[in-house]
Amino acid sequence: MINLAHKHLLLALGIVAASIAAFQFHPTQPALAAVKKPLTFGDITNNNLHRLGTIRQLTRSQLAEDHHLTGKQVQQLVYLPLPKHLTAHNFTLSKTHLTVHLVKNAYNVSRVAIPLNKLTGIILNRYMPSQYDYTKPQTPKKVVSLTFDDGPDPTLTPKLLKILHNYHVHATFFEVGNSVMKYPSTSRLVLKYGDQLGNHSWNHPQLTNLSSSSALRQIALADAAIYKATGTLPQYIRAPYGAINSRVGNLFDRPTIQWSVDSKDWSYLNTAKTVNHVLATTHNGSIILMHDIHPTSVAAVPQIIQKLKKRGYTFVTLPNLIQKPLLSGLQYFGRGDYRDV
Repeated sequence: MINLAHKHLLLALGIVAASIAAFQFHPTQPALAAVKKPLTFGDITNNNLHRLGTIRQLTRSQLAEDHHLTGKQVQQLVYLPLPKHLTAHNFTLSKTHLTVHLVKNAYNVSRVAIPLNKLTGIILNRYMPSQYDYTKPQTPKKVVSLTFDDGPDPTLTPKLLKILHNYHVHATFFEVGNSVMKYPSTSRLVLKYGDQLGNHSWNHPQLTNLSSSSALRQIALADAAIYKATGTLPQYIRAPYGAINSRVGNLFDRPTIQWSVDSKDWSYLNTAKTVNHVLATTHNGSIILMHDIHPTSVAAVPQIIQKLKKRGYTFVTLPNLIQKPLLSGLQYFGRGDYRDV
């Protein structure tokens, strides 16, 4: 009887001990459940591939800004291994930077830290400190943007820059790489006057007639020329003749800038006809295409500015015209008119 009672006591003590052990284990369960999944690019971009492409290009630009690259190294930036899937999470987000962690690469760079002020409107506001929240630029009611192709020209481009400066107008210059290589000081002058530079290929072929590797090389060579001249990479691309398709347009991880007003200055080579055509076809939110390699075109600019200002137009930069961040894989024709490439 005593042995049987002893066995019952031991059994009871075992059950109590197991219960205590079980009770002690449970408080750790919420801690395990609280472990968060790492943020993905899909999380911070609202699953937007255009924003992810923009982050890829900002990574390249920041790498080029942080390191003194050779022309050959800049040409190879288009091949830098960067995340293409929204599920990727090879980054960390701090109060000041998005740091992209790179796989092994030819630059021997393991991480690139992009300041958050360059990512306003690219990363969702809820993941950014409030000072980097995106707010739509406020602009006058009637706005227009001037763009110029095919330069730089060593004589006409500086003359045009002075004209724009005198009228307090800024423009975007889409430059051809082989001309930048010949006249690098003129490209630097564009930035000195506060205007923007865009990539217009190396020697102006129709990109859609080229293989993907040849089209990419056209952009890479122009990037290298502009970087060598100015220390910066162009944010925008304009395809020669405006010829773009999804195969080519998705190679570059940059916005493609089209136009809504073709001045036809290259066809007329006549100042009065160029002025009249621009005035007849410009509307609110237009992107105007002109060229800074024809004397008649440069001579038309003062009249175009004066007469459009009299009609109530204000000349603004592309980001202010579009009123949204310009994203990779989209082509922009004017305010409210942007499409997939």
